[in-house]
Amino acid sequence: MNALAHLQDKPEAEEEVLVVDFDNLSVISGVVSNVGEWGCRLTSPDIQELSKNIGIRPKDSDKLVKCQITSRKDSDAAVLFVKSTESFSDKRREKRNNVSIPVKISDFEGITEISGTIVDAGNNGCRVLAKSLPALPEEVLLTMKKFGKPVVAEFAWRNDTSGGLRLLWDRKVDGDEDEAPESEAASA
Repeated sequence: MNALAHLQDKPEAEEEVLVVDFDNLSVISGVVSNVGEWGCRLTSPDIQELSKNIGIRPKDSDKLVKCQITSRKDSDAAVLFVKSTESFSDKRREKRNNVSIPVKISDFEGITEISGTIVDAGNNGCRVLAKSLPALPEEVLLTMKKFGKPVVAEFAWRNDTSGGLRLLWDRKVDGDEDEAPESEAASA
């Protein structure tokens, strides 16, 4: 049973909680109410800052209750308890490796460029630590010394100090069109 079970089926019962957002790694305070077997209501003036995957920690507990936000309106969210014991990071399509790779993140025009560090990486995505990521557009260029040319990526999520990026290997950077694909070059 989860740490909110003592509130279950008591429509008037509510309790202050701490909420951890697993997607953007932020923390807010809130109040849970209307706790049932499958979920609860979460209320906070900061509710709009939360993404989908969260953990709720009641005041007198040292454990988080895994949850997913299913809808939001004003300062309220409908929350579904996650019954699985699988961790959220295990739901990725691929394994991520812990790395520390310096990277330049920029818009396609090179007007805005931010220095950062890739801290975990896989074939299809990575997480970067950098300041002011919201200043960049959705699609960006990642430039690393070990790569001959920039890699196109799009933000899956971001906040002011970190972000998750999908790597778009099939996207060409302007200027790449002049190079013939390997199959065409081999037949020439």
